[in-house]
Amino acid sequence: MTQDCTNQKAIRGPGRWHPRQLRASLSARPFLRNVSILLTGAAGGQMIALLLSPLLTRLYTPQQFGTLSVYSAALTMIVVVASLRYEFALLLVRRRADAVNLTAVCLCALLLTTAALGVAVFAVPDATLRALWLVPLDEGPLAAYQGLLVLGYFCLGFYYIALQLATRAGDFPAIAKTRLAQGLVGPVSQIGLALAGLGAPGLLAGFVLGQSAGSFGLFGCVLARMRRVWRLLSWRRMRVMARRHIRFPLISSWAALIDAAGSSQLLYLLAGIAFSPAVAGFIFLVERVVSRPLAIVGTSILQVYMGEAGKIAASDPTRLKRRFAQVVSRQFLLALLWILAANLAASVAFARIFGPEWQQAVTYLHALSLGYLAQAVVQPVFHTLQILGRQGLAAGWQVGRLCLTVCVFLAGMAQGWAAPWVIAGYSAAQAVCCLLLLALMVRAIDQQRDEGVKG
Repeated sequence: MTQDCTNQKAIRGPGRWHPRQLRASLSARPFLRNVSILLTGAAGGQMIALLLSPLLTRLYTPQQFGTLSVYSAALTMIVVVASLRYEFALLLVRRRADAVNLTAVCLCALLLTTAALGVAVFAVPDATLRALWLVPLDEGPLAAYQGLLVLGYFCLGFYYIALQLATRAGDFPAIAKTRLAQGLVGPVSQIGLALAGLGAPGLLAGFVLGQSAGSFGLFGCVLARMRRVWRLLSWRRMRVMARRHIRFPLISSWAALIDAAGSSQLLYLLAGIAFSPAVAGFIFLVERVVSRPLAIVGTSILQVYMGEAGKIAASDPTRLKRRFAQVVSRQFLLALLWILAANLAASVAFARIFGPEWQQAVTYLHALSLGYLAQAVVQPVFHTLQILGRQGLAAGWQVGRLCLTVCVFLAGMAQGWAAPWVIAGYSAAQAVCCLLLLALMVRAIDQQRDEGVKG
């Protein structure tokens, strides 16, 4: 019997993994297991989106993608305050009754900010909105774009609440399913709407459908487990939770808004207005093909990292620093290899895959690569300062990044640089800011550890 087992091991070889061994290894490493679950769903959704991208680039023009880029940028920038950042406080509460009441606070905040956005959007003059949104006169009525912005804001804000609830509950398989649904629903609906002749509004509507896919199912799945504590929901307790976590709306909300404006989202608006909608469309395609896969990896790690960091930030900062260093170093190697490979392959592959009119996108890939690398490294640990209660420090960094990146962009324009060089300067400024953020995070973790030792 022993000889048979030995022979089987020899046949399998020492370096081969089998499903049972892999499951056992992941079971012993919860962080890696949860990341792998999220990556499976996100990678599947992204693979579907990438496979359908060549069809989309032949159904829609670079100008129409430029309109989508401005829409998605505006939505991404403003949706961070949809729940006034109360959704992040869900990761810090321990009692289920507190989580239920805080969820109610998030939903009330979402309804109020959605109503405020609706009033603001429809109050903007049509001429101003067309200029900012890069919408040609032949691309449909403005009311369609205004309504899609408000609808997308509510749906995506609702998804973020559900996402943090699922993260708090450790329900990473459910999150993975929504990522897969997003990757499928978005491109498929955009293809169908293009064939129906809806043009740019169809491209935007498909984006909303994709981003909100699975939101209600995820939310219902999580709350179903909390049904026994619904009786503890009360206005008094909601007010208590809102006051207890008041730093999130007072500091984190506007800081997140500034951070979103200082990120790559503002680039679409600046590039579209300063140069042309087509330039914004080229950048959007590059982001979708090259940066978004890295973002998916980073976001998947971030969800697990935040769940763990929220539990150990105060009790074991030394362990948090080890996890931080592990995540950053491995993400750097992955991002570097991916971006180098993308730059080498893009010159040959872009025109063949996406169509000849998209060849210019390669130039913008080269210009943005340094910024993409830095952002990919920071993304898995991006909310470390918030978890450590350093919202003021995070806000200061976000203001500084916004000022630096916008100044660099405007200076390049004032000097008369061509669009790729202005974009490259913007990318370099992003990289400098990301390096500074990493240094601030390390310092904050060390201070947390020193305070614990003194205590």
